[in-house]
Amino acid sequence: MAINRYIYSMNIFSVLASVASIYALLCFIRVMLSWFPGAEYSRFGQFLAQMCDPYLNLFRRLRFLRFSSFDFTPAVALCVLMALQAFFNSLANGSGFRFSTILAMLVMLLGNILTSLLGFIAIIILIRLVAYLIVGDGQSSYTIWTAVDRAISPIVFRIAALVFRNQSISFVKALVTSFITVVIFSVLISYAIRVLGTLISMIPF
Repeated sequence: MAINRYIYSMNIFSVLASVASIYALLCFIRVMLSWFPGAEYSRFGQFLAQMCDPYLNLFRRLRFLRFSSFDFTPAVALCVLMALQAFFNSLANGSGFRFSTILAMLVMLLGNILTSLLGFIAIIILIRLVAYLIVGDGQSSYTIWTAVDRAISPIVFRIAALVFRNQSISFVKALVTSFITVVIFSVLISYAIRVLGTLISMIPF
């Protein structure tokens, strides 16, 4: 009987891990559809909205995850689902309810959120830097870059101010400086979180 109960509990955790994985995929598609005009108002888009918005809206209340025109709450919501999936998978594999395992997963979750946010910022900055080198400032004909500049300028100059204190710098210099800074911080945080998670998982309780 004990063996049967153990197998049954393992199957339940495997199902929960699969559910978390599938729901994360649906939420990801829901977020992607919001980037295409009209797509989220299709039947499939409305179906995903009914399924995913109640969960995503929980994170949209976190105002500190919004910087200028950028909303990082979907990334955090997806990271939480991935952490739940990893947690249920560990239980399905027989790891059990160890405090060290739960704490290590929370640390890894925090690290994934931070590195995801930094990675997204780095990609946006890199795209803008490449566009600037190709088309210039884009103030006249490329109006999309004007909108992008308004969104990222507060972040870019705030990061660059950490290096160039009380100095006036150009927008290109701020882009380059902020990109390098974000990449370095992302690598350091990723390495530190990995080491810390490994050390925590070694705690025997």
